[in-house]
This record gives sequence, C-alpha cells and structure tokens, in this order.
Amino acid sequence: MRIGLIGNGAIARVVTSHCEKSTNKLSVVGSLGLVNDTESVGTHPIYTKIDALLDLSPDIIVECAGKNAVKEYANLILSRGIDLVIISVGALANDTLYRKLLSSCEKFSSRIFIPSGALGGLDVIESAKKDGLKKVFLRTTKHPNSWLGAPGVMNANLKSIKVSRTIFKGTAREAAILFPKNANVAASLGLSGIGMDRTNVELVADPNIKNNSHYLRAEGNFGKLEVSIDAVPSPDNPKTSHLAALSIINQLEKINL
Repeated sequence: MRIGLIGNGAIARVVTSHCEKSTNKLSVVGSLGLVNDTESVGTHPIYTKIDALLDLSPDIIVECAGKNAVKEYANLILSRGIDLVIISVGALANDTLYRKLLSSCEKFSSRIFIPSGALGGLDVIESAKKDGLKKVFLRTTKHPNSWLGAPGVMNANLKSIKVSRTIFKGTAREAAILFPKNANVAASLGLSGIGMDRTNVELVADPNIKNNSHYLRAEGNFGKLEVSIDAVPSPDNPKTSHLAALSIINQLEKINL
C-alpha cells in the first residue's frame, strides 16, 4: 500500500520507521511538510505543496500535522478518491467541516479512518451505542507543560500549579476546540459513541506525573465499562502519546489486510 503523509514530526517519524521495515506491505512514497522542513523523517521525499504529494498517487494519506491540516487538505484528498487517516480528530468538532468530508466520501468513494489514538475501549463504545449507550465520561491527565499554549488555558498560570488541578470540565466538542493539540482522544470518543455534545470530559494538569493518563467510564444497556490507560508521551512531543502513532500503524495494517 502506497502511503502519503501530511506532517514531518514525531508521529510521522514513528509511522515512517515502521513502514520502512515492511516495505513489501506498507511504503511511504512522500510527505507534505512545512517550508522550513528541509530534512525528511525517512528516506521518502518531502514536499511543500499538496499537489506534489497527490501526484504520487498514494492509496491512502495519513494526517499527522494538526487540525489546520485537516481543515486545509482533507476535502481535497477525499475528493480525489484517496482514503484518509485522521489523527487530529479534534478538527471534526467543526460539524460543518465533518459533514462536508462525509459528503465527499460518499460522492467520490473515499473513506475516512480514525485510529483509536491513546485510548482503549472504543470498540466497546461503538458496539454499545447500537442499543442504549447512556453515559460516557473521560478524564485526561497530563503534566501542566503539556497543556501550554492551548486556547482553553490562555489566562491560566500553568507553571504555578503544584498539585493536581482540573483545568476544564465540559463536552468533548468544547474540549476539542479549546485544547486542539491534546484533546483528540475526547473527539474520537465522542464520534465513536453518543456524540461530542453528550460526552462529558474533564481535563487535569498534574505536575507530579510523567505519563499521560486517560480514564474512560461508560454506562448503558450493555452494562458498565471502565478503562484506565497510563500512556508514555511521545519522546519528541509531550502533547501526544506514543500510543497515538502506534494506533496509526495498527490502522494501516488492518486496512492493508
């Protein structure tokens, strides 16, 4: 399977490394980077124009560059009949954009794939929503430094936090909008289950932890679900978990079966 990447950072590096070890199955043919990206994370060429990447005729493109990349390129990719893996799921909190992408998928026979990211239990959530999924709650805890720069904490002094502190309570949609770089898990959960507006989210800053933790609780006619994950941050980007990159690899391998 010929893979194109949007992004040239930590996640792209992990995906590329895996693909280069299985070139007979998965092959990265090129990536889209920023103007100042002069060195590719792999042996594949790097471009600064999306048309150059599309001209390589990839079977699928993996987005790992942030919600602005989804906004700018997703519809173009899907309208070319090319499948798309989206890791910056928070971009889909924009309902107008999401509906537009779904419409393009139907019109041009392309597909959107959303990896599980750093969260487990989404398969159960997807099954449970078919018959009376009633409550879904997610608590994500990260070091204060991981939340820096997010619109949701622009007026907060995160560096002064000495003990665990809740910095946000609201819906998955609100979390995705206010914390676009580190609440993709919340968006994925909302899309998998009862929707972003009915999925309750709590975000916590804790200076005494090293890893990113996610606690999921759900209730419905199926029974009850509790999932707790202590995820190691990406060594190159503490805002995301290493598991997020691994979930992309897993998604690609399932598609390629």
